[in-house]
Amino acid sequence: MAKYDEARVPRGTSKRWEVLMSDDNAPPRPWGERRTARDVRTEHRVLLSFSDADLGAMPLVPEGTRLARGGWYLDLHNPAKADFLATGDEAVEPGQHVLARKEVSAVLWDELGRACDGVLGRQSMRRLRPAV
Repeated sequence: MAKYDEARVPRGTSKRWEVLMSDDNAPPRPWGERRTARDVRTEHRVLLSFSDADLGAMPLVPEGTRLARGGWYLDLHNPAKADFLATGDEAVEPGQHVLARKEVSAVLWDELGRACDGVLGRQSMRRLRPAV
């Protein structure tokens, strides 16, 4: 049997031997301040078309938080999944960036859905909401 460092790394999304990199050079956040989509803009193509004000209005679900059953969420790492309904057994993994629908305005949520469709190159079936 091959030793750990001699074995081939599994392909695909098996989540085995996953390496998470820590950003130790990041400045410490004040106690209680939540990260927003503005903090992770450069990591996700879905967010490139949003203004800083819009991104600041999209708080990320903190790492380790269990997603509420029946709640709608958007995983920025998986635009193909777009918005999904949580079953209650999912939790936000370290390094994962998730937005909760209840914490984002309806207009921004719809724009996020259209941005996910645009990144994937598919025609959006979401209608533009009239400005109120």
